Amino acid sequence: EGIRFLKRGDWSPAQREWISAFFFREVMPVITPIGLGPSHPFPRVLNKSLNFAVELEGRDAFGRSSGAAIVQAPRVLPRVIRLPRELGDSEYC
Repeated sequence: EGIRFLKRGDWSPAQREWISAFFFREVMPVITPIGLGPSHPFPRVLNKSLNFAVELEGRDAFGRSSGAAIVQAPRVLPRVIRLPRELGDSEYC
């Protein structure tokens, strides 16, 4: 059907640049990571929602190691993102 899912390791420099710009323009403004730690109870996760468990690097505002977080994928974002045709080697990438 001409659909191709690209692995991160297979991205060209132009694809990487477009994906990075898309993330900072469309995704980052609407996500809110919820930190996980021994001093906080596990956050409520909505039923039938898409969530990601992520590992964090660095320290928080209080100088503590961050560790891990949950990031809920907002419903306003598409689940699959199509690259512009000029950046893909297939009809749908």
